Amino acid sequence: MTAESDPPADGLSRKSFLVLGGALVAAGVASPFGGGAASATTGATTATAAAAGAATAAAALARAASATTGGPIMNDGRFPIGLFWPPPPTETTVERYREIAEAGFTYVHGGNYSNSDVQITTHMLRVADEAGVYVLVEDPEIKWLLQTMNVGDPAQPFTISEDELRQRITNAVNRYAPSWRTVGGRLHVLRGSGSGSIGWVADGAAWQDYTFAFDTEPLRTGAGGYAQAGWAFRIKDEANAYVWLLSTQGSDGKAVLKKAVFVNGNPIVTQVALPYQLEEGRTYHVETALSGSTITTRIDGVLVDTTTDSTHAAGSAGFREAGSESAYFDNVVITGAGGATLFRDSFDEGLGAWRLPAGSGYGAFAGLHLFDEPSVARLPLVAKAVAMANDAYADALSYVNLFPGFGAGYEQAARDIDSPVLSFDRYPILASGEDLGYFDNWAQVRAAALKHGRDPWIYIQSVGYANHAIPTKADLLWQISISLAYGCKGIQYFTYWTPDPARGEAFTNGLITVEGKRTGLYRDTKQVNADYLAPLGKQMLELTSTAVQVAGLANPPAGLAPFEGDALVSAVSGDPVVLGRFVDADDRLHTLVANYSRRDRARVSLTLPAEAEAYDPGDDDWSRQRSGGLTLRAGEARLLRMR
Repeated sequence: MTAESDPPADGLSRKSFLVLGGALVAAGVASPFGGGAASATTGATTATAAAAGAATAAAALARAASATTGGPIMNDGRFPIGLFWPPPPTETTVERYREIAEAGFTYVHGGNYSNSDVQITTHMLRVADEAGVYVLVEDPEIKWLLQTMNVGDPAQPFTISEDELRQRITNAVNRYAPSWRTVGGRLHVLRGSGSGSIGWVADGAAWQDYTFAFDTEPLRTGAGGYAQAGWAFRIKDEANAYVWLLSTQGSDGKAVLKKAVFVNGNPIVTQVALPYQLEEGRTYHVETALSGSTITTRIDGVLVDTTTDSTHAAGSAGFREAGSESAYFDNVVITGAGGATLFRDSFDEGLGAWRLPAGSGYGAFAGLHLFDEPSVARLPLVAKAVAMANDAYADALSYVNLFPGFGAGYEQAARDIDSPVLSFDRYPILASGEDLGYFDNWAQVRAAALKHGRDPWIYIQSVGYANHAIPTKADLLWQISISLAYGCKGIQYFTYWTPDPARGEAFTNGLITVEGKRTGLYRDTKQVNADYLAPLGKQMLELTSTAVQVAGLANPPAGLAPFEGDALVSAVSGDPVVLGRFVDADDRLHTLVANYSRRDRARVSLTLPAEAEAYDPGDDDWSRQRSGGLTLRAGEARLLRMR
C-alpha cells in the first residue's frame, strides 16, 4: 500500500481542476477542456491534540467568537452530507434533485457548469428549494475574482480595492440569500426592496375583521442607523395594503408609529409620536385590531392609536421591511371577530404557511463556496473574503476547502479564516492499495480544528479516476468510519455526477453516469447514508475528539497513536482497529471502534471495565455492551459509551 506523491505548492488536485475549469469558462478566459494537474497527497509530521478538557474549552471559545452561525446546513439537526459535481444545467430539474435528497444528501456544492452564470445558479436554487436540498453557491463572479485578482491598490494590474471586493461579495449574497428566515425560533426579516417588500399568511385573503398580534424586535439597520419593524394587514398584494411601522426613522431615536395606506403602490403616510425611545434588544408586543373601518393599535398593552379608514375591506396579514431595514418577529396570533384563532405561528417549523415577498431570495441558499484549494499565499485574501461574506449574511456558511497534504497551511487556515468548518479532500482508494498518508493528513486537520474550534469536514472518494479505483460500498464505509474516528463533522462525496471524459483524468462510475444513469454506487450510497452515516454522524456531532489510536497493528502509519486503555475500553486484542476517543458535554467517555481494513472483517476482543452501551445506527438505539468479542464488517465502526 503506497501513498501518492507530494504536489507542487500551487498545484491543482482533481477537484480543483474541475472547479477552476468551470470558473474560468464562466469568466470567458479558458476552454472547458483545459488540462489539470495531479492531486496533492502525503502529509507532514503528525500534530498531537491537547487534552480533552482544553480541546473542548478551545472549541467552545472559538465558536462563541465566530461571526457566523454556519447556516442551515450546520443547524438543522442533521449530520451534513454533501456532494460535489451535481447534475449539469440541462439535468437540473426537481426530479434530479429529489433523487439527490432520496440518496440522503442534505446539500450540494456547485461544479459541472452549475456555476457558469447567475441564471443557472438561481435556477439551481429554485429546483433545490423545491426538492428540500440546500446549496453552497459557487458564484461565478466571486470565484473568478478570488482566483485571479489581488486586493489592494486598484491602479495596479489585476487588483481591486477591499471596498470593491466587499461590495461584490455583498451583492452576491443579496442575489441568493433569503430575506426571510427563521433563526432561533423567530422570524428574521433581513431586508426588503427599495420600495418595501411584504410577505403574508398565504391563506388569509378572505379575512375581514380580525386582530393581528405578534412580538417584534426592531433592529438598527436602516440607512443611518434607524430601527423599524413593519406589519401589514388587509393585504391584497404588495401594492395594496395597510402598512403600520414601529420606527425611529427621522425622529432622533424617539419611537413613532408610522401609518401608510398603499393603493397601487402609492402610500398616504401619517404618523403618531410615541412617548418613549425604542430600546435596542427589546421585544415589543403589538396588537392591531380591525373592525369595519376602525383600526386600533396597542403596543405592550397600551392603546397608541385609533384610525378610521375604509380603503381596504379584506385581506391577509404579514410583515414588511424596505431596503436595509430588518427586524425579528415571533408569536403571531390572528383571531377572528368572534375570538376564534385564524392563524398561529411561533416560527419553529419553517415558513411554509407564508407567501414570501417577491425577490426575497432562495430558501435553499446555505452559503457561499468561496474558494477550493487556495495556496498558502492566497490564504490572507480568502480570510478577508470569508469575513466579508460573514458580515453580509451571518446566517450562512462561508465555505473554503483546502488541499490534501497542506501541512502548516491547515493551522494557518484554521487560525485566520473565520469559517466554522475546516474542510479538506484526500482520495485514498488507489488502483493498487490504499494511500496510507490518509491517517497523518487527518491527524493534522484534526489538531488544527481542535485548537481553533473548527468542525473538520472531508471529501470522500466516490468515483474512479486516474490511478484511483472505483470505490466499493466497503470503501465508502471505510472512509466514513476512519473520518468519524478523527472527529469529522461533515462528509462530502467527490463526485456525484461522473465528469465528462473530455475533461481528462479518466473519471468513471460516480454515483450517476455521464449519461444520467444510476450506478451501483448510487444504491450503495443511499443505503450507507440512510442506515449508517446519517444516524451515526448525528450521534457524534456533539462529541469532542480526545485521541485517535490503533490496536493490533505492529507498524501503524503516521497519524495513529498506540492504544492506551481508559475507563471505557481498557484492553483490545485481535485484528487491527482504529479507536477514536471522545467525550460529550458531560465528559462521558465515548469510543468509536473502526475496522482498519476496507477488505476484511475485523474480530476483536474488548475489555470494558465499567458498564457500557453500543449504538446501532440501523435501529437508532443504544443497548448494553459487555466485554468480549466484537465483529466489524469491512470498513464498519461501532460507537461505544459509558452508561
